[in-house]
Amino acid sequence: IEERRSLRRYSNDSLSLVELSYLLWLTQGVKSIDEKRHVTWRTVPSAGCRHPFETYLSINRVEGLDPGLYRYIALEHKLAPIRIDEQVNEELTQACGGQRQVLTSAVTFIWAAVPYRTVWRYAERSYRYMYLDAGHVCQNLYLAAESINCGVCAIGYFDDDSVDALVELTPPEMFVIYMASLGKKSPRNE
Repeated sequence: IEERRSLRRYSNDSLSLVELSYLLWLTQGVKSIDEKRHVTWRTVPSAGCRHPFETYLSINRVEGLDPGLYRYIALEHKLAPIRIDEQVNEELTQACGGQRQVLTSAVTFIWAAVPYRTVWRYAERSYRYMYLDAGHVCQNLYLAAESINCGVCAIGYFDDDSVDALVELTPPEMFVIYMASLGKKSPRNE
């Protein structure tokens, strides 16, 4: 926690698949499923155990994965390719106002909100909870990344319509709520 800070400069080193798996587990991992209550217990808190997020990844440099856009299937702890194409990261960078850390990241996490998961229970208040939950997820990413010598930069500025279109989402049913770039620390950041 003491070492945690936002980093916008990363080395050119690739993330291993094991490291990516670790980061996904600690940000959206399903610890258990309560069939009676229809909830999942995860590694990150969420108001009423609603967990309104889907995680997408813009992969740039991860060993064993082709560059492109992937979706994390939390219940199975697996990745599903959506668009295998090196252009994805450049398009995402443009949608983020040209922020260099997106372009140079090993991976950029994209969290999409599915409001219905929370709205049915909490009505208007659910939108507050979704933003709070997004903060929990991103903070877990920061802390987990620090433990494997990676840096993270949370991204609050992006063109909503462009990123939603890139990920093929249909607001208001589902929309990007938060993002974070991540990469191995360069020697000058240590």
